[in-house]
Amino acid sequence: MQYLDTSALIALGDKKDKNHATAVEYLRHAVKRGLRFIIGTHCLIEFIDGLTKRVEKQLAIYELDKILASKIVELEWETKEDWSKALEYFKRYQDQKIDLTDSLSFAMMERRSINEVFTFDIDFKIHGFVMKPELR
Repeated sequence: MQYLDTSALIALGDKKDKNHATAVEYLRHAVKRGLRFIIGTHCLIEFIDGLTKRVEKQLAIYELDKILASKIVELEWETKEDWSKALEYFKRYQDQKIDLTDSLSFAMMERRSINEVFTFDIDFKIHGFVMKPELR
């Protein structure tokens, strides 16, 4: 099981994104290996809201339906404990630009004992997770 971050979804969906080809290749190999992903509701909202505001609502609806129907992506709801931990992490990283969304992802990953994350966001590495695909 791997966590699925918003940055990976953006890279997968935007052919102009600098990480698009890498993301597509990584996902292909992951699916062939039978890997499954967990996405926090907050990451899904962040991705869908971005599409709604920056691209178009119809694409946002299409992507939302696709993710919710996916057999390889599981939606994970945060708990009160996740929120408490996220606030702690957010305040701890005063010298970093780690946001509350990532802090909540950290807490959820720890609760689920997930150490690997499909992301292009270095914040996960700063917190101690293994980024996939690995940065070159």
